[in-house]
This record gives sequence, structure tokens and C-alpha cells, in this order.
Amino acid sequence: MRLIPTILCGGAGSRLWPVSRELHPKPFIRLADGQSLLQKTFLRGAALSGVEEILTVTNRELFFKTEDEFREVNATDLTMSFILEPFGRNTAAAIAAAALRIVNLYNEDTLMLVLPADHLISEQEAFAVAIAQAVELAEQGKLVTFGIQPDRPETGYGYIEADGTNVLSFVEKPSLQKAQEYLDSGRFLWNSGMFCFSAGILLREMEHYCPDILLATKLAWNNPIQQLEKGFHNWNWMPKVLAPFLKTQLIMPLLKNRRELLLCRVASVGVILAPGML
Repeated sequence: MRLIPTILCGGAGSRLWPVSRELHPKPFIRLADGQSLLQKTFLRGAALSGVEEILTVTNRELFFKTEDEFREVNATDLTMSFILEPFGRNTAAAIAAAALRIVNLYNEDTLMLVLPADHLISEQEAFAVAIAQAVELAEQGKLVTFGIQPDRPETGYGYIEADGTNVLSFVEKPSLQKAQEYLDSGRFLWNSGMFCFSAGILLREMEHYCPDILLATKLAWNNPIQQLEKGFHNWNWMPKVLAPFLKTQLIMPLLKNRRELLLCRVASVGVILAPGML
């Protein structure tokens, strides 16, 4: 089954200002090895078995910068597609747009792997194992989110409360005392902001649980596909239509249908999440 890594790239990164600022967000910060977090996310997705395309949702003002970042590391000439937001916000509308694009171009069974652009994951093998487990569940029609096993009380991340693979709740960034309680309980994991599901299943769930967001996203497609050059595509969407929904996170609609939402656990070794994004 086709798997399309879908990178979410946006956000000014005010916690890291002035290193990260409006037109140089966190994903573009270069690390000691010379690669940016965005490039590492691209390579992480590209290294997965069978991947032929990377889809990225980003701010339209960051398109050319993102394109340049990918060109530097796209050694295998993967197809790179883009959805350009009028301005960056949270995830529900962005992922809905990506799902619509995938269904229109391929089919409803195509799997999406949603990846925030500003994570640092050094253990590619462990990452690939977790993705393989998630893909197996997604092929069965499940919505999969990824929880990172915590190794310390952390107040900068959101948490997922889980019972085995069953998601019980999502929790906002806690106080230090609460974070320690979460760690001691063994029931809570860091919310990675990563998801895996088929595009068709996601759209059906959104149609049922948040039809207003899905309808607004559909209405926002105000122009046909524009072929920029080989391997590059551009879609634009109308900011006025989507403005009321751009602050909605995907986890809230998903949480309403916990029967189909499962957790995939990832060891914390080699994983650094971006504070403020979850």
C-alpha cells in the first residue's frame, strides 16, 4: 500500500527567538552536522520502505526556502509536493487539505504519515520499526498516533494517557508536579504530534466528527493544480474561508472517536520533540 510522509512545516518558534523567527522558523535551524531539522525530517520519511513522494504543508512565504532545503538532500529524486497555507496555524485544516489532495490524486486507501518538521530523532531504525507497526494498524482502518516513552518530567510537551494501545485522553502541557505524577504513573507518554492513517478513513472521521472543518477545507481549494516544474506542485487555499478553523488541532476531532484511535509507543532514546508544537 502506498505511504506518503506528510510534513507539517510552520511556526515562528518564539521560544527560540532570535535563532528562530518568523521567516526562519524552528525547522530551518541548522544543527552541528550542517543539516536542518526540516532536512532531517525529510530524510527520515524518505528512508522508509516504498516511499516515492514527500508531501509538505507549509506557509506560502516559506515555499522557496523549503524547496531549497529539500533539494540539498533529495539524493534519490523523490517527488516533492507542497500545499501552501496563507499562514501557519494548527493541524486539523492542514492535514485535511493533505488528505483531500492524496485522495484526489491517488485513492482513499493511500496511507498518510504525518510528521512535524521540527523533531530530532537520531534512531532511524527504531523509528522505522514504529512506523511499520503503525502502517499495519492503519491498513486495518485504524487511526494511529505516536506516544514517546518519557524519561523525565517534562513541562514543554503535551501528553497522551494510554492503556496499552488504547488512547484515553490528551493532556496539555502540565506543571512540573503533574509531569512527575505522569512519569510515576507509567500511563502517560509524550504526544509526538505524529499520526498514521489512510486518507479516506481520516476524511470520513472528519465528516462525522468535525464536518465544519472539512467543508471549509474543501471550499478553500480555489485553483486547480499548478505544475511548477517536474516533481513540484502547488495548491493555494483561501484564508478567509479557513480562518475560523486554523487554530484547531487534529487530536481534538480524533479524540471523539477513541474506538478507532490507537497508540504506537516509541522509545525515548534519540527523540527530541519541539516544545510548543504539541
